[in-house]
Amino acid sequence: MKNVLLMGVNGRIGQNLYRELKGAFNLYAFSSANQDDKNLDVTFLKKDLFILPEVEEALRGIDIVIFFEDPIMRLNRQTQGRFEDLYILLADNIARASQIREVEQIIFVADEVSSEYTAEVLGAYGTEVKITQTPVKRYGKTLSYKASDYNSVRSVQRAPLPAGWHIRDVGSYYFEWLNEILYDLINVEYDRQLIKIRFAKMDSPALVVEYDAQRSYNGVEIYRIQGGGLSKRMSNKTPRLEFRELPGREEFIMALHDFEPKSPWAVYLLTQAPLYTLVNRIYQVEMTINNEAPGSHNRPYNGE
Repeated sequence: MKNVLLMGVNGRIGQNLYRELKGAFNLYAFSSANQDDKNLDVTFLKKDLFILPEVEEALRGIDIVIFFEDPIMRLNRQTQGRFEDLYILLADNIARASQIREVEQIIFVADEVSSEYTAEVLGAYGTEVKITQTPVKRYGKTLSYKASDYNSVRSVQRAPLPAGWHIRDVGSYYFEWLNEILYDLINVEYDRQLIKIRFAKMDSPALVVEYDAQRSYNGVEIYRIQGGGLSKRMSNKTPRLEFRELPGREEFIMALHDFEPKSPWAVYLLTQAPLYTLVNRIYQVEMTINNEAPGSHNRPYNGE
């Protein structure tokens, strides 16, 4: 029998697919680490859909992936970003992993909300994609987030990739830009492989970031948050900044994953969260300006 991977079995789409496919296929499904799995004839994979190497591991031996929107509902305690951008990020992970694991086919269960670009992303790396003919109705429901049991944060935004830039330029320039745009507030210091971000007149860094060369490849740049006064290190997750080039478009995604603040949650929501959102929105504008006038901050990738 074929091995078929479902994105989940707890949502409406996943439950219906399970009932239709059980017995005819070996079924697998993503499951969060703290999720109580039901007594179903499914092999549950406790992998993080937002971590590409974990998705690659999940797709080992899989013949068909059925891609649908239920897993977007398993998120962190605070999630910043548009549904479409989060969904495209997951689609890109599935598509990249499908290429590596030689998955035969991805079946995209279209819905009334997802853009056509989602299907383009799923097929961008060579795997065959079939799209269901009748989009699934969402009956006016809004996107609901299932809260995490720890104070984790995820933030995902999409921005234009300036002409002549490589995604590595976007990531490295982000920290230089922070140092320039918030000159009197933030000081960015480079210490060998580490990037130390300090608030003005403070000796200890607010964040210590390290470029992850091993996990950065093929248009994905990863910066791991290794410490600092603002970040609490979780035992099972590594907070990270990600810059990812999107296929077929001059766009990229910048994301913050699995960040847990040291400050009390209410304090974080009133201080750090709005500041981070503001900074990223300004950076999106910066990328737009660079795209319209590439000579102003032209940093073409030089392969170093």
